[in-house]
Amino acid sequence: MWNVSQISSWIIAVGTVISAIGSTPSQVLSNAMLRDLNIIGDALQAIGSGIIPTDADYLDKVGSQLGAIGNLITLESFFIEDQNTSSLISAQGDFVQALGGVLTIDYSGNQSIEDALNNIGNVLQVIGTIYQALSIKYPSNSQKPQEMNTVGSWIQAVGAVLSALTVDE
Repeated sequence: MWNVSQISSWIIAVGTVISAIGSTPSQVLSNAMLRDLNIIGDALQAIGSGIIPTDADYLDKVGSQLGAIGNLITLESFFIEDQNTSSLISAQGDFVQALGGVLTIDYSGNQSIEDALNNIGNVLQVIGTIYQALSIKYPSNSQKPQEMNTVGSWIQAVGAVLSALTVDE
């Protein structure tokens, strides 16, 4: 039987992979489908981050809550028509999500292999999210923002899957 931490971690992992697919340019999927995948993925990430085990320590709870808030802010950006405002709000959501991710990193020593791998997964998620947020630093008419968003999404997805794989029963 799965526990709350495992369920939460796998919902987040599935959401990040779906978002990464939605952030990857495609000649098969339409732009509308990619946008929908991003919306579904961010919603799943917010739901997964909002499921907090009762035995989680304070920083994990706050970090998870910030992650959920960051995903909801990013979700909001999909429904704003002005591209500059949408990009700015998305980046702000990414930064809030990254801050939440930093709080979930376990800084204690003497960790098991599973805990160390979970930390690596969390660090990768933070790096990917920050990479996505920094994509707004480039002109929107260049390919660089799309490339950074895609790479950041996949870094985040790899981290989320690694973290989900290491959550113990």
